[in-house]
Amino acid sequence: MIYVDLEKLIPPQGWEEKAKNLLAELNSKPADQRSDFIDKCRLQTWAHPELLVAIRKIVGNKCWYSEVPLEGADPNVDHFRPKGRVKEVDDKLQSTNNYLPGYWWWAFEWRNFRLASMHSNQRRVDLHTDGGKADFFPVKGPRANEGTSYNLCIEDVIPLDPCNRTDVALLWFDSNGAPSCSDWKRKKSVEDEFRVKVSIWLYHLDKQDLVSRRRDHMDEISLDLFNANTDYELWKTIPGNVVSKKSFETRLTSIKKKISDDSAFSGAKRVAVRAASANFEWIFEFGLLA
Repeated sequence: MIYVDLEKLIPPQGWEEKAKNLLAELNSKPADQRSDFIDKCRLQTWAHPELLVAIRKIVGNKCWYSEVPLEGADPNVDHFRPKGRVKEVDDKLQSTNNYLPGYWWWAFEWRNFRLASMHSNQRRVDLHTDGGKADFFPVKGPRANEGTSYNLCIEDVIPLDPCNRTDVALLWFDSNGAPSCSDWKRKKSVEDEFRVKVSIWLYHLDKQDLVSRRRDHMDEISLDLFNANTDYELWKTIPGNVVSKKSFETRLTSIKKKISDDSAFSGAKRVAVRAASANFEWIFEFGLLA
């Protein structure tokens, strides 16, 4: 997971005005008619083809939760705060039979949209894991009052939000690609660990296939770092060694591209770079972690 700056989203011309008008119409509907009306507005709002193009431009065509590439897949524009009902869970992440009204008034709010893969957005059960956001959206304490403006919403949200810089910093991956709570450069709290645990379950970040693919990408970047360090040492220890200097610079360019925002699993690959920074002094010197 990397930080996604939603301010970079530029909705297509006329989209916001249309969404505003649809919201006004939605507000006039009786409660028992809202869900059907929202569904009928899908292609005009969150599933609008031009809006999807705009969303994909922010960090590329990948899931904002898991960073899995979406080429050849059916992307989901997820409502971070569910537009329909909200299903409650207990402290042990067990689903309860309690349902609450969803955040229906933000059904057409673009700041509530997140690009997601099916396995992160829809409930799935694998051999050893289960996950998928579906109707779950646990918060600590009170939820926003109905009709609250999005920019005035203050909730103690438990799942990590890719559009929140401090949330993204909490996620870490071990050398096998398994997700966990970060304690890099900071001391993790019990609350931090719980939020990460919930997010792993909610976004299905521990899906076995996903962990395996993530590990492969981390292994690749780790090998790139090792080879770059070899060139760096040769350049520094042999005066006038322009061949190693050039090779080192080429490897730096390649590594930066592989950990760029639009690269698959760039969050996990950046974790591999952070872990290697303890041994390779040049990682900070040449801005790989800038």
